[in-house]
Formats: sequence, structure tokens, C-alpha cells
Amino acid sequence: MVRSRFKILALLLTALLISGCRGAKTPQGVTESTRQGQRVLLITGGHDFHQEKFFDMFFSLGDFRIDTLHQPVANRSLLSDTIDLYDVIVFYDMWQEISEQEKNAFINLTEIGTGLVFLHHSLVSYQKWDDIKQIRGGKYYERSYDYPPERLSDYKHDILMDITVKAPHHPVTAGIRDFRILDEGYSNIEVIDEVTPLLTTNHPECSEIIAWAHRYNNSRVVYILPGHDDKSWSNENYRRLLANAITWTGNRLEKYPFPIIGD
Repeated sequence: MVRSRFKILALLLTALLISGCRGAKTPQGVTESTRQGQRVLLITGGHDFHQEKFFDMFFSLGDFRIDTLHQPVANRSLLSDTIDLYDVIVFYDMWQEISEQEKNAFINLTEIGTGLVFLHHSLVSYQKWDDIKQIRGGKYYERSYDYPPERLSDYKHDILMDITVKAPHHPVTAGIRDFRILDEGYSNIEVIDEVTPLLTTNHPECSEIIAWAHRYNNSRVVYILPGHDDKSWSNENYRRLLANAITWTGNRLEKYPFPIIGD
């Protein structure tokens, strides 16, 4: 009964969502499957950002079918049947509240192979949920929680980072060469050993690995640290990286009985 109520709620909300497929030019480096209309849910909430510029950037990435939800409605939607329809969920939120039911639903997404893309401050989400570090591939240790001082992460606005493409043959880095970006950096974050580093930087005020890919259950997962504001959103390499990440994670593993590049 509760699940049915959430299904009705999700269907009503979907009619009000911002939907994609605006006729924008597809960025170079994005594979042909982008044009097949992967269905993407973009989740925001818990952190301020320039909404107009961010959404303009996101909807211009390619012919994705995009819906958006804001927290806490986004987490409640995890309990609906409609969440299974999405090929990819992109997290640009910084949220802490999540129920046990919602955690289980989150794990279920990885069991059915939904692609997961985490952006920038989403690394701070769910400080008290241990599993999220393994799902996401890393964690930012927020100072308002009870962590040892040496474990605390930090941030620095407007640092100029020279970025090295660490995995040039991975589908997520297709069409991207080493580049420079002005963005917010995170330092002393944790990155689990199982990930494949995609991008690195040698800036002293930022952790070395700033983008990675890995697999959790049947889901492909990507995290991208840059993305604080329009200084990164307007960067062509950042846009290609994000479009490639959505495309790669959205190709669900069950479609491919044999390993393909990037797995």
C-alpha cells in the first residue's frame, strides 16, 4: 500500500519535472548511444548552486531524456516502481537524511544495474551511511561530524588545477586530453582501492584523484570532483567528461554478456 502511494506520487511529480531532449549539439567524444535517448534522473538538493546555468549546461549535453527531482522528494521516489525506468541517476545533491527503506532501494538500483554518476559535493552526502562510500567509491569527511582531526577533509575555492587524463583509453575520457580548470578542490578525501582513476591533479590543495570509475554490484559508477560553478560547467572538457560518464554508466551491464572496454 505504501509503495503504491509512492508510485502515484512519483507519477504525479513526473508530469511536473523538467524533461530533456533539447536539440543541442552533441559534444565531441560522446558515443552514438547518447543519441538513443538514455533516460536520466538528475537529483539536486542540500547545496546552493546557480540553477539556471547548471541546468542549461546539463540539458545541452546530448539527446538524453532528463527528469529532475529535488531532495527530499528524490529519496522518497526511490521507493516507487518508476525509479527502475531510469538508465542513469546523476547526483548533484549534498544530502544526509535517508531512511532504511530508502537505503535498501538505493542498493536495489545497483542490483538491477542502474548507472550512477556522482558530481562534486555529492561526495559529502550521507556521512552516517557506511555503504555509500563503497557505492560511490569515496568519501569527503565533513568536519561537523565526529571524525578524528587527521581524517577531516577540506575544500578550497577557485584553485587552478592542471588535470592529467590518467586513463586515456577509458570510454569516460574519450575525446579528452590533459587540461586546466578553475574550480573548487577537495583535499584529504578517501578514495577506495577498487576504483579506476580517470583524472588526477598535482595541486597541493586538492586530492590527487579527482575522477574515477568502478563497478558496484551490477552498476557502473563514476565520480567527478570538479563541478562547483560555471567556471567548470562552461569548460568543454568537463562537459564531454560528464556526457561520456552518463553514456557509459547508462549502458547496463546485463546488455553485454562479455566484458567490454572500461569494465
